[in-house]
Amino acid sequence: MRLLVIGDGRMGRAVMAAAEEMGHEVVGCLGREGFSQAQWPDADVAIEFTAPESALDVFAACRKRGVPLVSGTTGWEAHWMEVERAAVASRHRMVWSSNFSVGVYLFRKALRHVADVMKEQSDYVPSVHEVHHTGKKDAPSGTAKTLQGDLASMGLGQVSVTAERIAGVPGTHTVEWHGPIDAVQLTHHARGRSGFARGAVQAAEWLMKFQPSECTIFGMDDVWG
Repeated sequence: MRLLVIGDGRMGRAVMAAAEEMGHEVVGCLGREGFSQAQWPDADVAIEFTAPESALDVFAACRKRGVPLVSGTTGWEAHWMEVERAAVASRHRMVWSSNFSVGVYLFRKALRHVADVMKEQSDYVPSVHEVHHTGKKDAPSGTAKTLQGDLASMGLGQVSVTAERIAGVPGTHTVEWHGPIDAVQLTHHARGRSGFARGAVQAAEWLMKFQPSECTIFGMDDVWG
């Protein structure tokens, strides 16, 4: 697989390392400004980790060039309907996730079971708390919002979400049920960026094999079932 990385920050470098370890060819790495250049390397698929303010332009550039895209940028989701309509109209294959870690995918599956047990316990109040490094711009994180959405889909609305920024923390997400005499917690703690990077490359591998009859914005439930 010939892979183009868009975003030359820490996640972009982690994706390049993971892709090469997994036997793929990295044909280039474009910064947030460089992706608008006229000539792109010949790539089978692109993976982008940029910033909320540049994400829509990156999506449009990939659609224009017909390059399938895996995106891990969060903070642009207010434009979801606009991006999804464009993907459908142009038959652009795109996978987006707020978190590509296999551990987070399993964490979300476990959360459904725990939340199903806890939703009958009215004395326990659920909340979401996330901690990331100081370089992360959006707060709360996209993953925290996804967890909040997971709980809302199970009938647990009005779940509070809090965020904290501490240097050197790749990402920690905790769902806690506060009770009058104790608390129940479910936590995912990332030890580094490699899990996110490997998951993004796995999503790109899936995107290359998958030939949908209709295009939309696919997610990790599509990739891992």
